[in-house]
Amino acid sequence: MNADILFTLWLSDFKSFESFFQIISTRLFSFSLLFLFSIYFFFKKKFWVFVFIILAILIGDFLGALLKEILSEERPCFGANGEFLIGEGILESLCGDQKTGMPSNHALNFFLFSSLFFLIERNLLITSILILISILVGLSRVFLIKHFLSQVIIGTALGLILGILFYEIYKRTIKKWTFQ
Repeated sequence: MNADILFTLWLSDFKSFESFFQIISTRLFSFSLLFLFSIYFFFKKKFWVFVFIILAILIGDFLGALLKEILSEERPCFGANGEFLIGEGILESLCGDQKTGMPSNHALNFFLFSSLFFLIERNLLITSILILISILVGLSRVFLIKHFLSQVIIGTALGLILGILFYEIYKRTIKKWTFQ
């Protein structure tokens, strides 16, 4: 048995976290967080910075979806792994229509946002909270059997790399065009 399945089995034992992980893994949670940050940037008078971050997330999400198609690595609930997890009583239903899971776009997008926010704003308190949320969202994807840990780790790494790349673009464009 590989490490991905062992970690999934271990994490699935924490049944008391199921409702919490389901909530933080929803689009409603993501959009609520973005709404809060739109207010933050509005009051900081940095509307274009917020627009730039949203565009970066959209591009990151597109790249993640493209990689899923190229890599074609199955989610935990499909193939032999899915049969194993169903046999263990962990997996009750299939993931849905999307069979590919590498990388985790949730992890990619949350870590892209967290790293880009930190590099632009240098606010350690808010960034620490964002990183904690990002880690919990990544764990939720494994707990909910939507991704393997390796898919979340790759999504995290890509999110951090893209955050740094988009910050370099930000320094050369938006930062020069706006009054800060």
